[in-house]
Amino acid sequence: MSYKSVKNLVGWLVVGLSALALAPSVVPGSMAVLAFYLSLVLLLVSLFTISSANHRHFQLTAIIVGVGMLVLNDYLRVIMPSPEPTWLNRIALYLVYFIICGVGMIKVKRQLNR
Repeated sequence: MSYKSVKNLVGWLVVGLSALALAPSVVPGSMAVLAFYLSLVLLLVSLFTISSANHRHFQLTAIIVGVGMLVLNDYLRVIMPSPEPTWLNRIALYLVYFIICGVGMIKVKRQLNR
């Protein structure tokens, strides 16, 4: 197997696992937080799959994690969230997501300019 095919395999594995991480996101309590942490780790791994010809794995993972965070995650969703976390905790986790996405977008832009 070549390096490119391994990178492609890892990319699709990350996309699939991020989709599977949506299931525990709707469970109230600590499972939603753990699912979001897993999603952030998968988003970080997807940063390494960005190449000049292929950045769709990162984009798909970022979209799945973003939708899970804003719509499905019981701890972080915008509409009718769990009353347990403070807004400071939510904003901190939102910022982590946006920072990772920002780094990814910069990396994609650099790859496209080459």
